[in-house]
Amino acid sequence: MAKIKKATKPKTLIPTASMSDIAFLLLLFFMVSTVFVREKGIRVSMPKAASIEKIPRTHAATIYVNRSGTISIDDFIVSIPDVKWVMQKKLAEDFNLLACFRTDKDTSYGIMSDILNQLREANALRVYFEAKLKR
Repeated sequence: MAKIKKATKPKTLIPTASMSDIAFLLLLFFMVSTVFVREKGIRVSMPKAASIEKIPRTHAATIYVNRSGTISIDDFIVSIPDVKWVMQKKLAEDFNLLACFRTDKDTSYGIMSDILNQLREANALRVYFEAKLKR
């Protein structure tokens, strides 16, 4: 009687020769299609200061005020009465919040005084004024 041999099942192999090519193509695709967001803010000409202390950015809300009186809090334009509500919302999210002013050197102090009053009503009492180092 003749012996019948069982056919062995062919092993499936995944070709890995082009795996590195695929990985680099994916890396290149994501590098090209990624959009980096830059902080927009308002154009502000900063005043000069004799000494500067570094402000921790992890707990900071930046308030931009340009010479025409436009107010922006973290890139969102707001009016003076809205400053209180925006800062109350930010304080509810982060209790250690710092209000950092970036104002133009030609900004009217009346606008800054109104904003400071709104911050006081919002109970945002940790206020810093940013400036460039005098050189």
